[in-house]
Amino acid sequence: MKLVANPNAFFEELKQKDIRIRIPLLTIAIPLAILISAYQYLLVTKLSQAFPEDLAKFFVVGAYVGIIGSFIGIFAVWLILATIMHGLSAFFGGEGSFRRTFEFVGYGFLPSLIGSAITISMSAYYISKAETPKISLAQLQQNPDVVKAVVVSLLPESLVYSNLIINAAVTVWSLAIWSLAVKHARGVGFSKAFICALIPTALFGVYQVWNILKLL
Repeated sequence: MKLVANPNAFFEELKQKDIRIRIPLLTIAIPLAILISAYQYLLVTKLSQAFPEDLAKFFVVGAYVGIIGSFIGIFAVWLILATIMHGLSAFFGGEGSFRRTFEFVGYGFLPSLIGSAITISMSAYYISKAETPKISLAQLQQNPDVVKAVVVSLLPESLVYSNLIINAAVTVWSLAIWSLAVKHARGVGFSKAFICALIPTALFGVYQVWNILKLL
């Protein structure tokens, strides 16, 4: 796939064609949302086994809410990143439609799709094999952090660190793609495009790392 082997040439060719947002949507964004949603469902349903039946049903409802939230979240992040990059590139004389920027930014989630396929597969394996401790309503009332403790117990610390490393690699890879995406979508030099992509990518990366570090 040229996006992986030669992203610069990929965007160079793509900008000569009509804008087709549906391609990154169908091939990258939706599969990524499905992966994350499936993981959320697995994690929450596994977590529900730790609680009494009356409480467990609320976790199942939460799993479905999480699925919807995951789908909305992916597209919200896509929109926010594209908006920031498009806006920042205007300060460097960038030209071109927002729809083109939005399309190109969508391709920058490919590393997240590949990284998630790896980390979610590994996490799902450990979650499915883990023994879920039992928690009473009284324990939950006395210590609300007990839920976090259960989640941590499902994943070995070595896996959390592995996911952290993979996440860092994904962030760097995404930054490279997004820099080229801005370069070709907005017609600015690579150094300027890199600056435009760096700020939102760094914020996105820090947020992901923070979510992983909470499990340590």
